[in-house]
Amino acid sequence: MEKVRVMIIGNNDNRIFEIKNLLNDQEVAVVGFAKQMDNAYEKALGLKPQVVILQCDSGSEEFLELANRIYIKIPGCAIICVCSDVNVEMIEKAMLAGVRKVLGFPIDSATLYENIEQAYNVEKSRLLNTGTVVGAGMQSRVVTVFGAKGGVGKTTIAVNTAVVLAQKGNKVAVIDTDLQFGDVNIFFDIDTKDTIAELSQGRDAADIDAIKRLTALHYSGVSVLCAPKSPEYAEYVSAKNIETIINTMRPHFDYIIIDTTPLFNDATMVAIENSNLVLLVSGMDISTLRNTKTSLNILESLQQRDKTEVVINKISNGIISVKDIQRVLDLQVKNKISLDIKTALTCHNKGVPIVIDAPRTAIARELAQLADSIVNIIDSRVK
Repeated sequence: MEKVRVMIIGNNDNRIFEIKNLLNDQEVAVVGFAKQMDNAYEKALGLKPQVVILQCDSGSEEFLELANRIYIKIPGCAIICVCSDVNVEMIEKAMLAGVRKVLGFPIDSATLYENIEQAYNVEKSRLLNTGTVVGAGMQSRVVTVFGAKGGVGKTTIAVNTAVVLAQKGNKVAVIDTDLQFGDVNIFFDIDTKDTIAELSQGRDAADIDAIKRLTALHYSGVSVLCAPKSPEYAEYVSAKNIETIINTMRPHFDYIIIDTTPLFNDATMVAIENSNLVLLVSGMDISTLRNTKTSLNILESLQQRDKTEVVINKISNGIISVKDIQRVLDLQVKNKISLDIKTALTCHNKGVPIVIDAPRTAIARELAQLADSIVNIIDSRVK
């Protein structure tokens, strides 16, 4: 069986965690999680899972409505319901809502895998026989840019890939989740009048009109949601706020690029879990490589490794070669950005992205190639 993309939606955090721990096989990739009432449908639209495991503690009408929306709007997505109270009436209602399997809780790993495979194969066969195109109406591709150490160039990569994607005619947004010292606004030369801190107060995080009002539009076409003006305002922004903002923005943008802090904190984790792709940026020094290796192991344990691509930034001729990096990280380096301190610093100080101010330089061409790679990687995974 090919690797199946699975999303878990539920109303009980402990149950969601238990189901997640059952899915530790290489044949399944857990692409995301959501609570039923927290924009779960919008998040599913963006992640485009092949199987949704819908956990519920009782046969409520809310989960049936959600199951029916997913069944109708996301072709190719099989729905499995895991419920603590299974009865004939609930099974009948679930089947009418488009649920493929109804399972009782507790459940063992082997039974869950067996039902995932069966539901996935039945839905896949149905689509092949009806000629339905899977992936039509795809919502936002969310890309999180993360670095295991400060100064590796993650913000430079986030900003410039966003501009390249916008230049191709896409609606692109950048969210700065480095809540204490985020500086995406400096790279775009934007005055931070309104930030994610103001948006997170009250209920504005779930209001797309409020998000658009508090988002700065750069002349490149990129919409930018800036980090708080000062570190003390970071406490106003919770991981829950960030997840709500991402899910609210999904239907309105083709690509959402998330810049993060070099820490595995709550804000970073919610960004990673809500992403279609994670760019893990590394440098060529031994300490950064060590942190990158550790980060890959953490992402593996969190079942987020499959959607992670490593980017080696600031490539230069030094003691450590690309071959050394590949040996240390035990992977093939496909995404490489050259070291060009003069161009990068000049553009940064001017507040103009490299791909706009110096488009003919090698570093600009490589950043454009990375943006193309992002498109190809994500599109190949959501077919």
